Amino acid sequence: MALSLARYNFSICLKLIKAFVAKGMKYIVLCPGSRSGPLALAAASVSRRFDLKLLTSIDERSAAFLALGISAANGKATGVITTSGSAVANLLPAAVEADRSCHPLLFFTADRPLRLKECGANQSVNQEDFLRSVCRHYEESPKEGMHLITKERFKTLIEKSWEKAHSVAGPVHINLSFEEPLNPSLIDQREVLDECKTDKFLKSKSDLVSKKYLDKVSNKFLKALDPLSVGIVIVGPWRGRPNQLLDFRNALKRWHDVTGWPIIADPLSSITKSQKGLLLHWELLLSVGLLSFTEDIQVLRLGPLPCSRELQLWLEKHKTQLLVTEGDNRNLDPIGGALQFSDGFSYWFNTFYKSFKPILSTQDNSKIKLFSGKLDQYDLFIDRWLDRKLFLKGKITEPSLARWLPRLLPSSVSVMLAASSPIRDWMIYSGEGSFSRRCFGFRGASGIDGTLSLGMGISIVMGKMVLITGDLALFHDTNGWLFSDNINTNLVVIMIDNSGGGIFNQLNVDQIHDGDFKEIFTMPQRVCPLTLAKAYGVAYRQVACLEDLEVAIEWGISSSSNVLIRVCTNSSEDHKLRVSLRNDLKKHFQCSSQNLANEI
Repeated sequence: MALSLARYNFSICLKLIKAFVAKGMKYIVLCPGSRSGPLALAAASVSRRFDLKLLTSIDERSAAFLALGISAANGKATGVITTSGSAVANLLPAAVEADRSCHPLLFFTADRPLRLKECGANQSVNQEDFLRSVCRHYEESPKEGMHLITKERFKTLIEKSWEKAHSVAGPVHINLSFEEPLNPSLIDQREVLDECKTDKFLKSKSDLVSKKYLDKVSNKFLKALDPLSVGIVIVGPWRGRPNQLLDFRNALKRWHDVTGWPIIADPLSSITKSQKGLLLHWELLLSVGLLSFTEDIQVLRLGPLPCSRELQLWLEKHKTQLLVTEGDNRNLDPIGGALQFSDGFSYWFNTFYKSFKPILSTQDNSKIKLFSGKLDQYDLFIDRWLDRKLFLKGKITEPSLARWLPRLLPSSVSVMLAASSPIRDWMIYSGEGSFSRRCFGFRGASGIDGTLSLGMGISIVMGKMVLITGDLALFHDTNGWLFSDNINTNLVVIMIDNSGGGIFNQLNVDQIHDGDFKEIFTMPQRVCPLTLAKAYGVAYRQVACLEDLEVAIEWGISSSSNVLIRVCTNSSEDHKLRVSLRNDLKKHFQCSSQNLANEI
């Protein structure tokens, strides 16, 4: 009886993994454990026989972020297998980010059976509750054991889990209880695998998700904006499915064609530099007052807001706002007051265009052309002005890195920006480079957790790519370097070493009564990142000045393995440089804002 139970556990896990592969799952990240033995054996067997890549990790937290990076790059749920207990708790940081940034994940967690719960048994905790608050869906086997699951329940678990992970993409938790004995004999494994050769699971692949039924767009959404009047489009980080992106881009191009509205876009928006109407330096336009108008400007917001305090303050002054999300019906309006439509921009625009086509074809948009034309002139001036201020020469600063890295990197190479100073500087100073390539970032929860593992995960799918990160973000996830040994990654890590959390120099803290600023905020570490890289077997280079940056990048891009490029900056001086650049611009444009307001 014991042998038959172990054999059945392996058999049902084998069918489970194969069913998700049939749905489209391409990767599983496996963490070591005893209770998860049947899942581990099944995943290994499927990876040897079918289209599944099995990756391993000793750290569940890093494993979950690696899987999140993979899912962000390929748009399909990646699986993570863990054992019971605190292993499940380590999945929470990545689950939080997956929830907020809308990427599909499947967490397969092994658990003790009901008889071992709430009685002091080793490694038995209420893990079914650990991830529930941030997951799209929760599924579980019978609490007494996976061997008791019915065919109907088994099918429902697979169908619901896959659909919920992708309809509005996010994490799904599947908690599976296993009764002992856990691991089948070699003979049982062979016989189960021979039996599974004849099953039908992999005969045909199902759609990624079933098509969502869309209600008719009501008039309040169609009439929320007047295309004949002045307005601005704000495009935040892309949160839709990969197969929706082309339609989204086309709809945005058509919207600009018929309205002429200028476009403010986040580097993570996934729109390209060919998009007409892009304001490349909108953050600086805002900070120097060139978008400060007395009248209410219409705002079309697409997705969540970019990470700009200036933009949020500006939006508080303009009440005519329509917010369109890609299927996410949660409230994504921290400003308050926007009318939110959640069924996607392409669907909204197509309905809008059909309703207003006769009016749009006869509109006089001279006022809009004047508005956007002036902003284009200011934007072009700032672009050329930054080239004169930020040379590719001398001491390395964070603004100069953001200005020149997009130009030095091949356009075919994707970039991931850590969720701290790098994403902000890239947004402000890089110009057209922000949209010259696919740009990844994880600002759903705006944390630095898992940065290196996320980059590793994206690299598995995208191939050669660059991660731009700060020193603390890299130190926070050094276990990510362990993936270099057992998976095919090709990551160039450009680490900005500013001796701690340099971004906190931008806080409005004049003086501290008790305590030390460095101790409380920046927290410089004594770890040498180059020695650390060497310990992990990672090749590295130190760049001393901007003139050496191009050669170092060429070395990193030509390398066939993961590499680290360290650049050292002074966060206090860089903060002064950012302030100085803005003040100089303000002086130049001190009269331009009022002139534009009077003209429109």
